[in-house]
Amino acid sequence: MKKNSKLQNIRSLFVGSAPSLRGRAGGEAVLSFFLLLSTLLLQSCLKDQEDIFDKSSSLRMQEVLDKTKTTLTSNKNGWALDYYPNRKLTYGGIAYAIQFEGTEATVYSQESDKSETSLYKLTNDDGPILSFDSYNSLMHAYATPSSGEYEAKDGDFEFIIMDVQDTLITLKGKRSGNMMYMHRLSQPAQDYINSVKAIEEKMQSVKYAFVVNGDSILIKRLNNVFTFTDPKTGESTDIPFITTTTGFEFKDSVDIMGKNVTGFKYSEDGIWANPTDKSVALVALPLPLTEFLTTSYWSMPASGMSEEALKMFNQAKEGSATEGETINYMILGPNNIMDYSGAFGFSFQSGKYYGSLLIDADIISDDIVTFYYTGKGEGNGKWYFTNAKFSWIISALCGAKGATYTLTADDPKNPTWIKMEQMENPNIYFTVYHDIIAAPFDK
Repeated sequence: MKKNSKLQNIRSLFVGSAPSLRGRAGGEAVLSFFLLLSTLLLQSCLKDQEDIFDKSSSLRMQEVLDKTKTTLTSNKNGWALDYYPNRKLTYGGIAYAIQFEGTEATVYSQESDKSETSLYKLTNDDGPILSFDSYNSLMHAYATPSSGEYEAKDGDFEFIIMDVQDTLITLKGKRSGNMMYMHRLSQPAQDYINSVKAIEEKMQSVKYAFVVNGDSILIKRLNNVFTFTDPKTGESTDIPFITTTTGFEFKDSVDIMGKNVTGFKYSEDGIWANPTDKSVALVALPLPLTEFLTTSYWSMPASGMSEEALKMFNQAKEGSATEGETINYMILGPNNIMDYSGAFGFSFQSGKYYGSLLIDADIISDDIVTFYYTGKGEGNGKWYFTNAKFSWIISALCGAKGATYTLTADDPKNPTWIKMEQMENPNIYFTVYHDIIAAPFDK
């Protein structure tokens, strides 16, 4: 259009000057000359267009798709995908590895112990698209709607192909708009994911701090997002990151106290430095066991109870049975179920009913805590306390006037279980587990 417009402007300019020429013969000559000139200009423009668009758009599109498929299937080890679901980057990044063979993709995720194979396709949808349109529970984990999440977790399973190189493919989430990258793997996909999981486990902590030139700043972690507050400005910054085989890598570089930080590399000394500026580091701050116990969720299976404690819990089991119900879950920790307040206590599900009995946890030291029953409940807690013998659970946990426990764990830095031994009555003890355990009386 631009070239035709320009041609029309030139013709108007010259034809517009014709009336100033005197005489009919002169006018005809001038008109013939400019008609010839316009024909030559038009031919020149058409030739330029042929040079620029020597291939049809459909042919160029197919070439991109063919190149992408050749690149994806050329590496048997597969490709690492730095996957960032959600437009707000709420979850941070999740490490995937994908092997492509023919029309099938085998997907691995750091959030799963299994792989899953499904179909993929390369197609044109107003641009070149890599689509995992055949259902895959790993690839669709953040994109599958549910009754509580009608838009799922705002994840992608279709990606716009932005650039294809031999070792790096740049993608853009079709739904989220997030830029993501696929890296050519030099090791099998399963080995890559296992390495990522190992680094995540070593760098896992409930509490962290940034250390900048010797000064420390406490930070929070939720999912794979760090949040820190600049002590000088008071401004809060969210930093989405992903775990790699060498440490934590930020999605984008971030200014931390005047330092340009891209991530942190794991080292056994526990001081994980920024690769480009070692004056900035990340350190994990160990929590006391009492804080682990009172700020996290802990399942209470029957198999982790002493004989005397189990006799008391069995009273509640019988009380639930008289209502035609089974106790499905027993949880010690913040009661963040339904619309409850999040206060510490004993929470449960009996049949289809939920409830919580609130407990004051008086922290004595890093490994000693005292429980007191507050007399309060949320949801159906007080009903079951009064009508279904759940008062026996409180007697076991809190005694008549409070019960003090000494805590031990498998890993003080990141416990998967904590043993609670009652000081007033050594015959009562519990081992609680960080995993959510269903049907606790069957365990």
